[in-house]
Amino acid sequence: MPDQNLDHSARAALRGGSVLLWIAFGLSLVVSILHLAGPLFIILIYDRVLTSRSQETLFALLIMVAVLIVTLGLLDYSRKRIVARFAAQFQERLEHTILRAAERSAVFPPRTTQPSGGLDEVDYLRGFFHSGGLLTVMDFVWTPMFVAVLFLLHPVIGYLTLAGLLVQIALVCIQLAFVGGREDRNNTSAQRINDLKDIVLTSREILHSQKMAPGFKARWLEARERGRDDAIALRDWTAWFDQMTNVVMMLVRYGVLAAGAWLVLNNQLSVGAMVAAAFLVSRALVPVNSFIGTIPAIFRALNTWKSLRKTLLKWESSTHEAFTTRPANANLRLAVQRVSLKSPLTDAITIQQLSLTVEAGTVTEIIGQSGQGKTAIAEALMGIGQRVSGTILIDGTHIDRMSDADMATAIGYVPETPRFFPGTIAENISRMDPDMTSAKIEEAARKSCLHARLSALSKGYQTEIDAAASILPRGERQQLSLARALYQTPKILLIDEMDTIMLERLPETMAKTLHSVTNRGGAIIFLARKPIDLNMERFQYFIENGILSKPRKIIGGATNGGQSQPMQASGKVAVIGGDAKLGRAAQND
Repeated sequence: MPDQNLDHSARAALRGGSVLLWIAFGLSLVVSILHLAGPLFIILIYDRVLTSRSQETLFALLIMVAVLIVTLGLLDYSRKRIVARFAAQFQERLEHTILRAAERSAVFPPRTTQPSGGLDEVDYLRGFFHSGGLLTVMDFVWTPMFVAVLFLLHPVIGYLTLAGLLVQIALVCIQLAFVGGREDRNNTSAQRINDLKDIVLTSREILHSQKMAPGFKARWLEARERGRDDAIALRDWTAWFDQMTNVVMMLVRYGVLAAGAWLVLNNQLSVGAMVAAAFLVSRALVPVNSFIGTIPAIFRALNTWKSLRKTLLKWESSTHEAFTTRPANANLRLAVQRVSLKSPLTDAITIQQLSLTVEAGTVTEIIGQSGQGKTAIAEALMGIGQRVSGTILIDGTHIDRMSDADMATAIGYVPETPRFFPGTIAENISRMDPDMTSAKIEEAARKSCLHARLSALSKGYQTEIDAAASILPRGERQQLSLARALYQTPKILLIDEMDTIMLERLPETMAKTLHSVTNRGGAIIFLARKPIDLNMERFQYFIENGILSKPRKIIGGATNGGQSQPMQASGKVAVIGGDAKLGRAAQND
């Protein structure tokens, strides 16, 4: 179940490390104070040691400043380690919250290669904390202390330093005010290149087999050229301001040195104070310069924090919505009530007012031609489709209330075109189950009649496969997908366009597998372009063993002016199309 008060959980992740932050902040003050040891050492050398010609004083001061510098280094190292641990704890706390609270597919949204649902945001914030951005802010906070010391040495030096700081801030404001368009274009170009890289990773077989290399190369070169130009434009803009900031720092430093010399000539400042001022002005300007360089990252971190809180607040509000729930019914596995679906590509309604019930121990076929929404229905049952209205209950529980672990045991899905993730066969069958066992994996493979084939491979179940499992023939890919679906012993087995060749080649094994599902109270749903021809001789085994039977009733809603009426499937077969058309053609089937 999702955590309550998720926004509070985000803030609690910050508060949980507040002790570490306060320690780091306190150490930053001590580190800043210790940075005054160098200028003080210079003043004492010029104004005391050289005038008194005391070697004992010189050695004593040298030992003292050496101890302070070593202490400074240790404290600076310590605060970096502290901030790094705060960042790690912050990420750990929030990721646990997010992964427990995320809706299905929120962490892995469709049509993108990047995880979302707050994971990217948390990772960016951790990187910001860990990279030293937070320490830069802490150092900047204590900059007024160095400016105050310069004013104590002499107001002229203080005002020169303050003027340099104001010029630096003005340069930053101008840079940030006009950099937006250049940065957006650079980000867009970079994303385009990443998209092309993803195409190579996911579709290299198609690119090769369809001889699409020339077109891809042209797009790649175009994207690279545009990315190069946009990156150069952005770099030219930022580099100019970076250089101007460095120029301002040097001008202020030499200006302070010149002003100090003039004050020495007029007996208003000692030589030691003059040299110390030249060092102090650098110490005052460097944190400001570092902070200025971190400002874009700070703004991105603030925006990322706002986005993270917005995501968590959205989930929090969704956990308080009223979901339809019924007492568990041992005879009813699935209840689809007036569900309407839309295409993710066009946002057009593809399935309208679909109602369907599936009882335990039964086999149901949903029949429809290509493009009429079978895959849309499958995705809706899996909780990943774009449902406009209606409810879907599994064992009386609304699917939006079910976690990923619940859905894994509720539905086993065999898609028409099986896809896998790059990894071992065992990892794919077990769905990366951390508690997977060889016995359980082999049992699932035996049910799909694939154990002998996989065992004969040189590395067996540890054989590596790619996303398409290209080392296996087409039929064995669906068998592997079936083994994956059966691994968690699902209550509902959902098969999209089952390979009839597999049924024809392995009728007895498939019959036993399907019978094992229905015999334990599970249900099987076939999605197909046409009903299985139960009169064909090769399927008599299924009929004789009670796995399949002729449909008792087909009830479909007649279309009315392009608008369909609710469809009830109380028999073995539900038909999409013809007199029971449910919306416009699906775009993702």
